[in-house]
Amino acid sequence: MGRNPEPEPIIILYIGRAEAGYERVWRALRRDGYQTVFARTQSAGLQMARELRPRIIVVNAANGHFSGERLCHTLSRRLPGALRLLLQERGATDTTICNDSLVHPFTDRKLRDTILALLNVSSPHVLRVGDIQLDVTSRVVTSPNGRQRLTPKECNLLAEFMRRPNQVISRKELMESIWQTRYLGDTRTLDVHIRWLRQKIEADPAHPVVLVTSRGVGYMLAAPDLDGAPDALPDEEF
Repeated sequence: MGRNPEPEPIIILYIGRAEAGYERVWRALRRDGYQTVFARTQSAGLQMARELRPRIIVVNAANGHFSGERLCHTLSRRLPGALRLLLQERGATDTTICNDSLVHPFTDRKLRDTILALLNVSSPHVLRVGDIQLDVTSRVVTSPNGRQRLTPKECNLLAEFMRRPNQVISRKELMESIWQTRYLGDTRTLDVHIRWLRQKIEADPAHPVVLVTSRGVGYMLAAPDLDGAPDALPDEEF
């Protein structure tokens, strides 16, 4: 059996002058499996947009030598499928065709969160719980372990948990919904798939803290942040 091909990376294109303060944002996105590319001029940005077909284009009009408004209009005509995020100075008049905008000053965390929100909008088949993101169309899961492709059963099983975080789902329910059977005489196939998922989303699969067992009942996807727990990192860190 051949290996599954590596999933195509989602491309984020940044057009504008280099900003050292954004470097942590790009590093964090690359750790999450996204590809970040950069164009310092308007003409280079248009060429890269045409060649690479990015999912999101970040236009930094602040202190730039081009009009963010005109560039976003051009991008909307030439690459209508891409989402556009405009970064601009305070007091600028925003009449552009863009999907979102940020006005200086803003934190690194705000920039990253805005980009991630746009990625979720651009992928209606994406589920996100905590540090886990699942594209149910491509069957690609992104977690602290990186980006990996799932089998159809693995994908359906993980999606079931992600749609009901912090809820124990019984083995009976899982066998009925994923394997369409009420026979519970042998649920080893469920146990095997749980083990495979843990290998892909857990930092230590032997000691799971995300996909946990409720003994005698079933399994649960633990998502502490949904219960009001604070973010693990403050705004200035990733």
